[in-house]
Amino acid sequence: MIIDPNAAVTRLGFTDETLRMVMGSMIARADLDDVTASFLWVMEGRLALDICKHLRSHRDRVQRELKHAKKRSTVLSSDAPLYLGHYKIALDTWIALRKELDQAERAHQVAAEALNAMREDYGDITKIRERYVSDATVASPSAEAATPQLESLIGLWHACLDADHRVRQVIAEDRDRTHAVALQELARKAYRNSRESISMDHVDTLHYSQFERTVAGLVRRDGYTIERARGGAGDLGADVIAIAPDTATRLVIQCKHTRTGATIGSPDLQRLNGTARQVHQADVVVIVTNGFFSYPAETFARSQNIALVARSSFEDWATWGVPLQEILEHRPFQTY
Repeated sequence: MIIDPNAAVTRLGFTDETLRMVMGSMIARADLDDVTASFLWVMEGRLALDICKHLRSHRDRVQRELKHAKKRSTVLSSDAPLYLGHYKIALDTWIALRKELDQAERAHQVAAEALNAMREDYGDITKIRERYVSDATVASPSAEAATPQLESLIGLWHACLDADHRVRQVIAEDRDRTHAVALQELARKAYRNSRESISMDHVDTLHYSQFERTVAGLVRRDGYTIERARGGAGDLGADVIAIAPDTATRLVIQCKHTRTGATIGSPDLQRLNGTARQVHQADVVVIVTNGFFSYPAETFARSQNIALVARSSFEDWATWGVPLQEILEHRPFQTY
């Protein structure tokens, strides 16, 4: 057999002369089957190590992304009304990654156990040739030729590739959603700094009739057609009546201007509920206040499908320019 003297892998420089002679004699007697078996034996070990390294790397990456998502989901400080949007994105990402991490940790544990089993098996030198070189007199290969640990590792590797793809999708979706919210946030901040923005300090100083006109102006800003801009004698609770663009949905809005910190109770909602749909043919019934709604009022609103725009939502609407339709879709029964 020919040994390349320039190969990167060379014989060890044994100090004992007898050992050098024995090893040289063994190398001289080695045939192609010996070399092939030894090569495959080494490659199995290298492949097993690479797979375990890949699984560990995947697990560590998911851990880092999960930690980042958790940190973002617990930080709710923001000077714009879209911090809840950031929170929801981070929470969705955390939930998805938590599931992936559980799977990644289990896969890494199974892989480590398989690798340890292979290390124990590889300690038996007599199996090196037996594993790959079958006796021609035997009808079928020896059972020792199978490598179940490596087979299981390959299965874990395929599963890890799929998991890695899922994690990339989760992170990409997080990035795209965060970017979209960030653009909205820039628009909200720009609105707040514009002349159209109305501060809550100013709202709190308004007369109730001015508050009604302010609400009508905000509704008009969002593209609605105004049929009634303020209440009066005989309005039966309908201070503002508007028609939504495109859908022709009819909104009947009652405005409740209160002193700072005041709470609107359910009796006010019950009076409007008795006339809004029956008398004013409302498709959507809304009560707007610069104050708050009591829990019984919220409960009644839910039961009668009355949308509540309380102080926090009103600030988003008036100060930050959040469209009324967005508020009604995402926070229809807000009490604060």
